[in-house]
Amino acid sequence: MRRLLLLRATEEESLEPGQGVDVLVTHDIERVPSGVAAFLAVGPEGVTLAVTSKTTVRLLSQVAPGSLNRGWKSVLSAGEETARELRAAGVPTVEVPARPGAAGIVEALVSRLAGLHVVWPHGSDADPLPFRSLADRGARLTDLVVYQKTPRAALDSEVLKGVAAGVYGAVAVTSLAALDVFLPALGAMELPASRLVWGAIGPATARAFASRGLPEPKVPSPSTIPGLITLLRET
Repeated sequence: MRRLLLLRATEEESLEPGQGVDVLVTHDIERVPSGVAAFLAVGPEGVTLAVTSKTTVRLLSQVAPGSLNRGWKSVLSAGEETARELRAAGVPTVEVPARPGAAGIVEALVSRLAGLHVVWPHGSDADPLPFRSLADRGARLTDLVVYQKTPRAALDSEVLKGVAAGVYGAVAVTSLAALDVFLPALGAMELPASRLVWGAIGPATARAFASRGLPEPKVPSPSTIPGLITLLRET
């Protein structure tokens, strides 16, 4: 059985992909001091905290322990994995909408627009459109970039050689940022992307495949990394 390649934009210490899965990390994380300072300056009273990535939780917890648990009106997470990180960071109550991703948070907040103030700390590559739709409807949005992802100058050469040699039967994509670094590496090896089976962590990521000339990926339900790995192993 051929191996599975898991694309990650950043390192994930708690991730245990299991046997037969190799992880390719494409970016390094750099803190944005001005964004972090702006987040720490936000008064939590009456404010809803929206968190869309585990990286946000880990970075803010490292830079300013306790900053995520400051008496917010409510805390919403884009998924259960991020929610677990928030709870580990000391946030006692985290709401996880049924729909994954930023779209689920926005959907949950549409019915709470009256006096709504949302603070959204995130990475530089996050899609702002879902949250800006709340602002368009009258909510107050504090949109803060607290970290940026910097593409690594070179990817793991052994992994790339494995892709070229057909070692991997499928690629699991957990980040569009990772995909956009990986694809040029494939192109440099003149390896057709259509030879691979593709999987995407969620519907939003999957929708972006067509614009990159890729075949339709398989999408797990629920949208989790273990679910994505299991789905591709069964394919």
